[in-house]
Amino acid sequence: MLTKEQFFRDVMDVVPQYEDDNAWFRFERGGIWDKGHMIQFILMAWRCYQGVTRNALQTILLGDTKIRSDSQLVMSFGLASAGGVQEDKDREMVQKLMDQRRRPTKAGPATDVVGPGSILSTKMWSPILNDALIIAGAHGRQDFLFALNEDERQDWGLHIGAAEFDKRRAVFGEAVKRPGAPPASPPAPEAKMKERWASFFRRNPRIFWDRGNPRVFVRELIGLKFFGYSPEFSDLQLGFACTNPGAANVASFRTYLQGLRALGFHSRDRLALMGAVSEFLFEDGAVLQGIGA
Repeated sequence: MLTKEQFFRDVMDVVPQYEDDNAWFRFERGGIWDKGHMIQFILMAWRCYQGVTRNALQTILLGDTKIRSDSQLVMSFGLASAGGVQEDKDREMVQKLMDQRRRPTKAGPATDVVGPGSILSTKMWSPILNDALIIAGAHGRQDFLFALNEDERQDWGLHIGAAEFDKRRAVFGEAVKRPGAPPASPPAPEAKMKERWASFFRRNPRIFWDRGNPRVFVRELIGLKFFGYSPEFSDLQLGFACTNPGAANVASFRTYLQGLRALGFHSRDRLALMGAVSEFLFEDGAVLQGIGA
């Protein structure tokens, strides 16, 4: 894990590239990449890095911004927040969940909803902060999970059969077989799971690309690819586990930015970016190439 001095040195070393390669952020925020704001962004990114390293579940959820408003997900996983909840509309929900969690339980006090949680939601978001999330997770070799928003969950359930989806969700985590129960069905072959997820992604291209721009999830997947992670497919979830600790240990802002630049993230190079994502997920750069066209 990085010390505060190491973190600031590593980020400051690549600030010019953040400014050059994220002009969209500067433009949308009205010239916010000035010196004063940059210091605030770096401080917030450091707080995010610290919070992720204290993540009690050792799991980080990736996905659409709507997952921050999903009360079930937030109740279960909490928010990784460096300086308050990102969206004002979510504050009331978070307060209710905090009140629920503060009720005494036999298991003892629960982890706060806001703080060292698993879902990124914090004020003063920036590309630096999002990269800090991925780097912190890699340094701790934490697991990553792709969380579907409500619309995506409905699509997933529809295409595997709603009844079957509900049944699997209801028994998820059940470890003990009931007496006399028939043997469990064998898991679906990995190739079938990959094709199911590939079809899902092709039906939902906005997960990766929106109005000619790569979404942050693309940036995150490329980071996981660089930092020694591999996808794990099942009919219940898509996860990412660290399979190369050496690459995770040396994850850095410079390596991240250099890799993104080489793939043309700053220039919206759809073919290169979706080829890299497709290769990472499916070991075939052509599977997702039509997305974003």
